[in-house]
Amino acid sequence: MGPTTTDAVLAFLAAAAVAWLLVPYAERLAFKVGAIDLPKERGLHDRPMPRLSGLAILAGVELAGWIWLPDDGQSRAILLGAVAIAAVGVVDDIHGLPALPKLIGQVAASLIPVCAGVRVDNLTLPFVGGFDLGWTAYPLTVLGIVAVVNVINFLDGVDGLAAGVCTIAAITLAAIALSLERNAAGVLAALTAGAALGFLRHGFPPASSFMGDTGSNLLGFLLATASVQGALKTNAEIALDFPLI
Repeated sequence: MGPTTTDAVLAFLAAAAVAWLLVPYAERLAFKVGAIDLPKERGLHDRPMPRLSGLAILAGVELAGWIWLPDDGQSRAILLGAVAIAAVGVVDDIHGLPALPKLIGQVAASLIPVCAGVRVDNLTLPFVGGFDLGWTAYPLTVLGIVAVVNVINFLDGVDGLAAGVCTIAAITLAAIALSLERNAAGVLAALTAGAALGFLRHGFPPASSFMGDTGSNLLGFLLATASVQGALKTNAEIALDFPLI
């Protein structure tokens, strides 16, 4: 028996609770390892801010995901990819990665779910009909995931903005996916919304910590994979992508 709407609600609540509870511990870790955002002329804060709270989001996602997502190859690949892309963010938050290594890490993490089947294999266009993407499905889906990851990353510049947008987008994606009976994608989107909301308790202005690239990479990755996994046909893909855009 696959996941249900009840599973989505439970996953949302569990991810929110775990993220909320673990943010203070992530803050302490950030100070210990030097993942600190120092005050600067164009910054919004006048004191050092920890920026590893994305780890709390990851913990909420992983706990809820391994419990309520289906025990199949796609779900496992998404959760492993989530760890991989969060790891890229952790290194960036601590040491500051140049653009190219960061991009390579994002591509490598995105390949994990894509190679497991989380990809768009065909498209249907008005007046043209449906056609198979063939081998191009792999690079096109990876490109789409990496693009969303970086959109959320660039959005993360004001207290609570990225987490708030991700919460709204993920709740919308969850509702649409569940209504289309794409329940696995619905649960994934729901737990993403929960984890983002759990962090938002600490990230709402004035923020006590930042989720950093660890969190923005992760949330972008999860939104993108939920959208791809929830796509049934072109009109469903448009319905899933529109609120994200």
